[in-house]
Amino acid sequence: MRFIFIREMGASMVTVLHFLELRSVFHQEEIGKPFPVTIEKLAGIWHCTPRHAKLIVRKLVELDWIEWKAGRGRGNVSVMTLYADSDEILLAEVKLQINKGDVQEAMELMNRYGKAAAKDQIMDWLSEGMGFSSQLASQSVSHQDILRFPVYRRIVTLDPGLVYYHFDAHLVGQIFNTLVQYDLNSRSILPSIAHSWESSPDARKWTFYLKKNVLFHHGRELTAHDVVFSLNRLRLYPDTYEASWMFRDIDQLIAIDDRTVRILLKEPNYLLLRLLATIPASIVPEEIVWQDEKGFGEKPIGTGPFQLVRLTEGICILEAFPAHFLGRPQLDRVEILIFPELETGRLKEPNWASVMVSHGVQSKAQALREAVIQDGQDWCDTEAFFSCCNLLVFNQWKSGPHNHFKFRQALDLLIDRDQMIADLGGDRIYPAKGFRTYHPVLREVRARENEQPCHAQIMSLLQESDYQGETLRLVTTAYHEEDALWIQQRCGEYGIHLAVDVREPWEFSNRDCLPEHDCQLYGNVFSSDQISELEMYLQRNYFLPAFDESLALAINKEIGLTFQEPDRLAREHHLARIEAMIKENYAVLYLVQKRTLASFHKSLRGVSINSSGWLDFHKIWFQPDALQQQL
Repeated sequence: MRFIFIREMGASMVTVLHFLELRSVFHQEEIGKPFPVTIEKLAGIWHCTPRHAKLIVRKLVELDWIEWKAGRGRGNVSVMTLYADSDEILLAEVKLQINKGDVQEAMELMNRYGKAAAKDQIMDWLSEGMGFSSQLASQSVSHQDILRFPVYRRIVTLDPGLVYYHFDAHLVGQIFNTLVQYDLNSRSILPSIAHSWESSPDARKWTFYLKKNVLFHHGRELTAHDVVFSLNRLRLYPDTYEASWMFRDIDQLIAIDDRTVRILLKEPNYLLLRLLATIPASIVPEEIVWQDEKGFGEKPIGTGPFQLVRLTEGICILEAFPAHFLGRPQLDRVEILIFPELETGRLKEPNWASVMVSHGVQSKAQALREAVIQDGQDWCDTEAFFSCCNLLVFNQWKSGPHNHFKFRQALDLLIDRDQMIADLGGDRIYPAKGFRTYHPVLREVRARENEQPCHAQIMSLLQESDYQGETLRLVTTAYHEEDALWIQQRCGEYGIHLAVDVREPWEFSNRDCLPEHDCQLYGNVFSSDQISELEMYLQRNYFLPAFDESLALAINKEIGLTFQEPDRLAREHHLARIEAMIKENYAVLYLVQKRTLASFHKSLRGVSINSSGWLDFHKIWFQPDALQQQL
């Protein structure tokens, strides 16, 4: 074959597009066989002048992708011969764009110009590059351990004060640290930036002592002033930071010296340590945030085990921070390819050293299963079930048919969760009965749920609610569109008009960005953690709009008792009562629960799934190939 693709020969992205467009128009022409064409025809294909079309032809000839014989004189048609393999050019360009981090551009090229065989070839190449690899570092004799994997949703922000989605929060947890950290397994608070702390008997005065030589990624040592700034940033600006509720009980924040912080509270709060271990409470460098607070979410600087080196629409790259105060991670680099949602499930899982968590991608989970079956002796499988469930949250701050208790009850009855799972499948595994799997307070509520409703009962409730055919407006993201459309069809069977508005994910991080709506459909991860549950009840962009005045008063009373209760089991009882009140009022409809599946090669050690359902990068390490062969 005459064609060899080398970008250094001068084949720019524009030239590649010109050739791919040419080949798509003349797709029936055989390679190596001349055919007649005019400059005017080419100018129309490339949307340019005839003079510019001649320049494009000259460039393609120089690259040896085509041969061109110009017609001499009036009426003599020019002749073109195609020599280059368009699939080969497309594959090379897609590889180049992905390696540059322009994943979206690469996928658009593939979907516009790639035939089925070419698409399979590209996805095979991508699959081979996923998972773990050990590469020789540039200008070094050492190897780098690199983890590369795809995600199918945009990273909205990496500012810990603004973070909303769980994957974003997971990345923030790799880039930042908090004063203390929470161990989910032991349910205990451990030192982090603070090496020790003490509190007054009434839990209103807290003093924290900071470790020495905790460095930010830009080299400056963290001080008590950064801690005061970070917490004040949240609590003093509730309109900007949805998580400000966490520190609304703080009366004073004092930097006693560079390594001592005192927190004075208005009321006793036995959950303060747990609040200080949350992602929004991450400590940020004061001067960097002041310089560009709006841009901090795209260029974050923390003290965490990994530092951000690149973030675009198509790729996010983290590298190990050698000076991390808790020790350098064993993993050197994490490369996250950000694919459009339409590519979900297209990647084939490699059969070696792969790490992947399937979040709402059943085809990915199935691919992982197949990989385990094919190479069972070398693969380990872990499945973590946590209450990641879809929710329908009503907006009581807006008037509409959903304000009526009987209307919400009718919706709850007509949404047959078992039928939804049967119809939609995927990673939907159980009807959601709430965040908890069981609690005595919920026994009576759930007993009523087991009664099978009939059509007449639902229609009677709608009539009692005085529903007059108004349109109920539901807002969601493309990720949950399938569930929303299923509910829309189900509502239609009972004469309820439901309009589905699919919005961008970033709009949900700030409720004020959303259009006027009657209800939201989204998913939330619940990890049996009291703070994550309180967050749902106290934050504006979660459940708070679902509470009418009387329900809000009752819930706030229980929340106050929860914060002032020193016993964990007693706090659980208060939280279960809150969930029971929400369910009894049908303020939020819990739909279906999901699961997370992780498959990994036996050479991978330190695998653990955190409270967000993601693998902790800083705990991962890889066994050398030589030792693997001895096992």
